[in-house]
Amino acid sequence: MPTMHFNKLSEAEQERLAILIEECAEVVQVGCKILRHGYESDNNGKLPETNRQQLQRELGDLLHALDRMETAADVSGVELLKRKISKPAHIQPYLHHQGETENADRS
Repeated sequence: MPTMHFNKLSEAEQERLAILIEECAEVVQVGCKILRHGYESDNNGKLPETNRQQLQRELGDLLHALDRMETAADVSGVELLKRKISKPAHIQPYLHHQGETENADRS
């Protein structure tokens, strides 16, 4: 029988949240490696993937965690989409190096 804790989260909710937090931490870790060593670094051939490939893998894992939470109704996909759409207007005043297109730095 599942136990209810003071936070009123079920064991399944706690597990999904733990997965989300873990995936967020892994994205942060790879992001820090990219800042230090660049996207294409693979630690002089010592790693099987470049930092870019690692980031893509970890972001995919994060998307899976989000999908799992949406499927379980922990979060609303509609609300996530609404925020995704409204975020550019909120962040624009704080951007210094972003062009009109998201891929401006890739040529």
